[in-house]
Amino acid sequence: MTTTSPVFRKTRRKLGVFTFFVLGAPGFNSPAWDGQDSGQGSRAWDQVDRLGPPTFHAPPVERYRFGAPDPDNPDYYPIPKGAVTRDTYMRWIELSGMLEYAKQPRLGSGGPTLLLPALAKFVQTGEAWWGEACIAMLKDYHLALQREVQEKGWTEQFAEPPAFLPLYRKHLIAGNLMAPDEPWFRELWLYYCRHLHVWNSVPVEWRGPCHRSMPEALAKGLAAKWYPQIPEAARWKRYSEQVWGDFWRVKDLFQNDTGYFQDATRAYAFASPEWLGDDRFLADPEMQPVWQRLMAELTPDGAINPYGPNGGWNSTAALRVGVLERVASATRNGTYRFAAHKAMNYLNYQLGPTLRDGYLRNQETAPYIVLAWLTADDSLEARTPPAGGLITHRREYARIPHRDKAVVGRFLPNLDPDPDKANLCCNQAFTDRTVTDKLILRSGWNPGDFFVLVDLVPTSFPFNAGGILGMNRWGAPFTQVVTSKGDIPENRLAVADLSGETPRRLIPDPDRISEDWKKGKMPDIWTMVPFFRDTPQAAHARVDIQNPEGLPVRVVQEYVFVKNRYLVRRETVLFEESFPARIQSLWNTQNIGPQIGGHWANTFMTAPVASNGRVNMHAPPADLLVWFGPQPGWRLQVVDRTAEDPRTQVTPGQLRYVWQGTPARGERRHVTQVYYPHAATRSRATSVEPGARSIYDGGLVAATAGAAAIRVIQDSLDVTILRIEFEAGHVEWIAFNPTGQTIEVAGRQTTEPLLYSPGTSP
Repeated sequence: MTTTSPVFRKTRRKLGVFTFFVLGAPGFNSPAWDGQDSGQGSRAWDQVDRLGPPTFHAPPVERYRFGAPDPDNPDYYPIPKGAVTRDTYMRWIELSGMLEYAKQPRLGSGGPTLLLPALAKFVQTGEAWWGEACIAMLKDYHLALQREVQEKGWTEQFAEPPAFLPLYRKHLIAGNLMAPDEPWFRELWLYYCRHLHVWNSVPVEWRGPCHRSMPEALAKGLAAKWYPQIPEAARWKRYSEQVWGDFWRVKDLFQNDTGYFQDATRAYAFASPEWLGDDRFLADPEMQPVWQRLMAELTPDGAINPYGPNGGWNSTAALRVGVLERVASATRNGTYRFAAHKAMNYLNYQLGPTLRDGYLRNQETAPYIVLAWLTADDSLEARTPPAGGLITHRREYARIPHRDKAVVGRFLPNLDPDPDKANLCCNQAFTDRTVTDKLILRSGWNPGDFFVLVDLVPTSFPFNAGGILGMNRWGAPFTQVVTSKGDIPENRLAVADLSGETPRRLIPDPDRISEDWKKGKMPDIWTMVPFFRDTPQAAHARVDIQNPEGLPVRVVQEYVFVKNRYLVRRETVLFEESFPARIQSLWNTQNIGPQIGGHWANTFMTAPVASNGRVNMHAPPADLLVWFGPQPGWRLQVVDRTAEDPRTQVTPGQLRYVWQGTPARGERRHVTQVYYPHAATRSRATSVEPGARSIYDGGLVAATAGAAAIRVIQDSLDVTILRIEFEAGHVEWIAFNPTGQTIEVAGRQTTEPLLYSPGTSP
């Protein structure tokens, strides 16, 4: 949709009147603005389409009381920076209020999760009362399982019990409150294993390195090891070894998300030594890329930008605290401890909203603070990880029919012929190719450092290769992705086929299933990073995306990430076939404006949203200028996304810079973006009289949220040169020169494909 309906046009005119009093800064249409937005007597914001119900936001006035972002000012940046020890974890446990559950330990099916703090207290103090409360809880949990099985025929609790119940057994035995062959625990564990169906269905003993099948296999493997005389021992031992082999052949996690991946990770990080007899899941050298990914995705402030199916802001961050402490102890690598401590300090910053929400406190956070306390080793010194950017990789997964043994047998060996066993869990199997995973642009690990996380996975659900999943500065996020298993473009260039008839380029495998569950219709998408360079001042990267969403196009992204300053990205789409198309360069956020022009807007997040959309979390105040290089035929749209997709409530605002037409085969289109984090700004009225104009401290640059500081020297398909002067007298130059021709930048000749020059030439 590139034009607005009469209703929306009328709304836009009304918005223009509203915005006039906010944007009427002296000199807004002055020559210093280069006339790029002024038009012929028109106002810049009249060139912006607003789509969907208009929403005016009233942000807290407190966010504007700071003159500038300052990580050294605890009023602005209250994220703790102190050392983290096991005492830090125990203090969180004591503050959480969850030790009160030990006074009434009959907690039904939630008991094993809710009483973990009491288990930690038992290990710390050795006082039998805490351990006896755990025993009472476990016996009551057994009764709850029996009630569930009587009602449904099975239990579906595949996630927490395989990780948590072995920990109770281990520490209660160590504390002399139960024996290894304790009859009541034996009956509990065998009852659980015999009635576990990880799906609400008849099939059991699912195969594959999946977040459901792996905990099931671990539970039954432990049963066979602890109780070798049971009738199922030989079969369960073989089954658990098969699923472990499914995983160990690839040593990677299926899910490209911050949600589902935790289930297998949790179980094997904390309970697999009871079965394997060693720490290979954590300490094997070939497992380190997995743990390094978990570490590298942390922001310099210790937050997790959610992506894929997720639970909201900072999703599964506490799990990483526990896992990274566990990995650090197993590998003696202090960089994992450093990352765990960053994440813990950020969790302490979010203590208030976390404790107010039952899900965040009880499920998302407390269990993993306990696990961190149980496994952390304070004798191991935390060491700062490498501070530069990097590209991570992962094994590609494929979605295939889960009940077709002939198809599943192409990916997994030794399948049980029983139709109700050895089905492929979650329809997912690993292929034999390694793909790019994330582009991580990092200014450093210091509080407040600028950080950007870009997805590169070509065949993930949802598809978002080239999408900016997270952007953070001074502890503030500037976007938050929607939790989704399906199509939801995030902060990237998106190409749409308006005809709906353009043939897709598909993987030549009739068994591959697409994002919308169509067999044999999986797009043949590739991503590559042919160029990456990280220097002390800036990181430079080029990303090639072939056949995004199966369309016959190629998207080339070029990044210049100026450390602790801003990000400039250029996206070029090459049409390898002609079809009616819409190109959209997207940015998703919570608030857009009030500073807005024909090809730029100020944006900000009032508060990131956690607990599956139920809780606002803390964030220091900061704004983000989103600027698109002005192009003929392109138009800026401000969209209320909730009118199109109710899943988008966490970030309902969207900026779209849009072009529509029918390009010829071989035609290229490009758009350049600048993302500039800056202090939270707003206008001030000149008087209290009616009709008062507004002013901005800082003049035109402040009035335009920095847009007036960006000057286009050249912006063609082959060369883009920008002159940027966010601070008076401090001139910076950005150049994109993909063909490597000789160009002149700031009076100097260069053939560099990507260039950042901090010179001060006029």
